[in-house]
Amino acid sequence: MKQRPGADALLEAALTTLQEDLLPTLNGRQKFQAAMIARAISVAKQDLEGAAESRRSELQSFARLYGRDVGDDLAALRRQLAADIRARKFAAGKPEETRLIDHLVETTATELRITNTKYLAQRQRGRGAESAV
Repeated sequence: MKQRPGADALLEAALTTLQEDLLPTLNGRQKFQAAMIARAISVAKQDLEGAAESRRSELQSFARLYGRDVGDDLAALRRQLAADIRARKFAAGKPEETRLIDHLVETTATELRITNTKYLAQRQRGRGAESAV
């Protein structure tokens, strides 16, 4: 059975074809529109790559938070975390509270790296930062 290329490979092929074969042949408005499409494909490709890394990172963070293998169902883990927070399972001033805060900061920073890299970079340089994440 022939294996189908993944989304990342398809996007890369489309982007390469657009940039190397089509863009050089266009002029004016069509060239501008093709450049906009190339940028959109590039952003979509980065989002796909970032989503996979974000998922791995969040699963690892959950494993550290709970101190055990947690599987790979992020939706279930997030529901469990919400239930645990509501049930006050992370005692104030205890190591479990520190692990919870670390988890929340880490997952938020990972999302910011993917969705808003400029904002996170400004925070890390100290402009408008509450903390350096």
